[in-house]
Amino acid sequence: MKTTPDIRLLQDGEATLLQALYSDCFDEPFGEEGFRSLLASPGMWAAIAWRDAAAEREAVGFVLARYAVDEAEIISIGVLPSARRGGIGAALLENALCRSVILGTKRIFLEVSEENPGAISLYRAAGFEEVGRREDYYQTKTKRTVAALIMRHTVKKSVS
Repeated sequence: MKTTPDIRLLQDGEATLLQALYSDCFDEPFGEEGFRSLLASPGMWAAIAWRDAAAEREAVGFVLARYAVDEAEIISIGVLPSARRGGIGAALLENALCRSVILGTKRIFLEVSEENPGAISLYRAAGFEEVGRREDYYQTKTKRTVAALIMRHTVKKSVS
């Protein structure tokens, strides 16, 4: 069932929550200090997706991105395995695209494993196109390397 999550910018003191979400979403570890350092870098921002679940709010996903001048990069989008296939990833992507446009970006980039067809399909549906490839970029749990696809979304100018 698709539900619209409540998405809001990461609040002060929530780096621990972001790190925990990341760890629950992905196999590769990324420590809390790494997140604090990343979040302190210029142009970086993060948002958390929340949903109401059985009388309490639950953090179910995140988007981590940065912008500089007229470009943005989506560093990571993660959704808890138990919350996948319910529209949360799409809502996080839309939030990142909207926020990037508001910040004045003209192009938004991201990288995705070539072995993640669900994410690739989501990004293509949102207007991203493949513009490059990084061989042996990701490492799987079994230490096998996988290429990353570099994708770009170009902001269309509105006609008045």
